[in-house]
Amino acid sequence: MRNGIDIDPKHSRAIVQEIGERLRAFLNEEPELPGSLRAQIDRLGELEEQSPSITPSAGRWDKLHR
Repeated sequence: MRNGIDIDPKHSRAIVQEIGERLRAFLNEEPELPGSLRAQIDRLGELEEQSPSITPSAGRWDKLHR
């Protein structure tokens, strides 16, 4: 390794944990959708709420799993 740096295990572990936390936070963010696609998805949700269920005894799946 070029210009190696000697780091004790305690500090090395702290650095690894910080990198892991930042990666998890970054990967959990939802990407921003283009406006036209977001509008279509929102409209689909509105239409789904207005349409009757084809199985009268069943509720909407997304509301059952929240």
